[in-house]
Amino acid sequence: MIILVHINKSKTNLSVSVINSLIIDSIKLLFKNPILFLPKILIAFLYGLGALLAVDLSKQLFLFQSLTSDQILNFDFTPFFISLFLLFGLAILTFFIDLFFSGFYPILVSLAEKNKLSFKEGFKLFKPKLFSVLISGVFLWLLITVISIIEAVVILYFNFSDIGVVLSFIITLIFVFVFYFLYPKIIFEDSKLTKIFIDSVLISLKNKKLVFILSLIPFLVSVIKFILAYFSDSTLYLIIFWLLVLLTGLIYSVHAVVNQLSYIKISNSKK
Repeated sequence: MIILVHINKSKTNLSVSVINSLIIDSIKLLFKNPILFLPKILIAFLYGLGALLAVDLSKQLFLFQSLTSDQILNFDFTPFFISLFLLFGLAILTFFIDLFFSGFYPILVSLAEKNKLSFKEGFKLFKPKLFSVLISGVFLWLLITVISIIEAVVILYFNFSDIGVVLSFIITLIFVFVFYFLYPKIIFEDSKLTKIFIDSVLISLKNKKLVFILSLIPFLVSVIKFILAYFSDSTLYLIIFWLLVLLTGLIYSVHAVVNQLSYIKISNSKK
């Protein structure tokens, strides 16, 4: 979500006023085309279900730690493994739906800007880039997985269990930050994936302050949602949780449109 303007021999800088204008334009575009809210609300709902399942499993694991050896031998683990398999299946489903729309959404926004929004026509334009989006998403997932395994080993070795969750959130935020413009670049540029990955990182680093702030906003909403999921045994907290899930979907929608409009501005500034 960045605007670049030429100053001092092609160096770039960011205009906060233009960013505010982009956010307003994004909201207007969404309300003009409210169907654009649906993909992100769907994804937020799936992630919400996943958060509830994950929290439920973590609570069961804490319960297991208090059981004696005899109690463990006689304990019925069937509900636990059912929840585990449900979470695993839901995680895979959500990952690929999220990945699909991460690549598809920039095209939808581009069509909406031209008053030609059509999911059918958008998919025709998206099909040639689908494989590149899937490869990039799976690569990022593998990279995060490897780093998470290293993180887990370090936490266990140095007994940093108290800060394990915090480290996981920090790693996720870093990935959101450095690959902020990855999918628009894949969709609208014909460069090799390696160059696109490198360029995405460089653009984020050049505009680190605002990219960080704008990446942090939806990230913090997700963190709060996860915390509320832990207290979901309470009806009130559960209601607040699902309201926040809806809010997350709305915020992610605005976030995705601003990301796309910013990418367009960056591209135009380079011409």
